[in-house]
Amino acid sequence: MAGFLLRGEVFLQRTNNKGVAKGGLFGPINAEQLTIEPDMEEIIRPSKNKATYGKSLGKVQSANPTKISMKFDEVDAALLADSLGAEIGVLNQQAASVSGEPYDLRADGTWTSLGAKHITSTNWKVMKATTELVDGVDYEVNWSAGLIRPVKGGAIESGGVVNIDFQALALAGNRLKGGQVQEVNWAITMTGENVDTGEPIHLEIPLAQLSSSGALNLVQNEYLSPEFEGVASIAAGKDYDYLLDVITPE
Repeated sequence: MAGFLLRGEVFLQRTNNKGVAKGGLFGPINAEQLTIEPDMEEIIRPSKNKATYGKSLGKVQSANPTKISMKFDEVDAALLADSLGAEIGVLNQQAASVSGEPYDLRADGTWTSLGAKHITSTNWKVMKATTELVDGVDYEVNWSAGLIRPVKGGAIESGGVVNIDFQALALAGNRLKGGQVQEVNWAITMTGENVDTGEPIHLEIPLAQLSSSGALNLVQNEYLSPEFEGVASIAAGKDYDYLLDVITPE
């Protein structure tokens, strides 16, 4: 009897909650784990007779939905939203140009927000009354976060109102809105080979309904590996949880 050692490529396709495709397949993804776990419920008829009390007089098994789990380390914005249970939308920040805007800087050295991110040094100017202040001497700027604070020993060490000219870049991309309840419905396919026998293998899960099963450490010093758990549901027009074909080599 041969062994079973599967190597293959995994593809995902987003669907609705009936298994109807909502776009094309993407992949192959770098899947670290794809597990299928049958779930059976045993219904036992116990004996109440004195001589056999507590013994089984019969057993029936009833199938529950097949459990599915996945883990992979390829993460784009949409998969990150799936992992966080977030709603994904469009990020569209218009470019901004501000002139002479007053900001009250804090004497305790904490940051003040400029109200925009990704500030550029183009046309940047900070004025205290009629005096132009110097970056790195009187104040410090976090250009990406859009923050400014006084520098100890500088002209505005004690804080106060300054007037700032700046420009902010236009930003485009995706925005993830947390605290939302999002469905993760995927059709999962895998094509591969049992390397022990050379048999081609094809797996089809028409509707995997999953949710993120672990926390994501966004500041860890390694690649994120989202994990999902859920069940294989019956997709529209299907009568099975999954199909696994083991093909006889020619």
